[in-house]
Amino acid sequence: MVDACVKGASSCGCCDAVGVLRGTLFLADEPLSMDQLVEDTGYSKSTVSSNMSTLERLGMAKRVIIQGDKRYHYIPVTDPDSLKKDMIINKREEMQSIMVALEKTEKDLRACENISPATLERVERVRRFYQRMDRLIDLISRYNTEELIELLERGRG
Repeated sequence: MVDACVKGASSCGCCDAVGVLRGTLFLADEPLSMDQLVEDTGYSKSTVSSNMSTLERLGMAKRVIIQGDKRYHYIPVTDPDSLKKDMIINKREEMQSIMVALEKTEKDLRACENISPATLERVERVRRFYQRMDRLIDLISRYNTEELIELLERGRG
């Protein structure tokens, strides 16, 4: 399980520690504290802390409070709709950043005297790609996971 999570983390551009920590959470019987994650993985506290922040930001882990314990504990996110929501938020932020950069790039290019039409066409192609991706994400965000599965399976038939 841990190896699979490491491969998944690597494919997303994250370090192995993200995968090891996620796999460790999946295999745990109960929420794990930072100290337990340090002990179970052998990573330093700073490595665990920064990579748990990454897992939280990606929507793959969440902090919980155990009554009577002042420390944070972590659990893996296993609710598909919660994970989908965080993935959509992260992708939308990335796409908005790129769209703003594309607008600035296009404006800067148009201010150049010797800009080739091919260069402007490449920028326009990238813009169309991100507009289509934004449309796709908008459609995906309208449905919960079960509805999406049902729609897609019906569409195949």
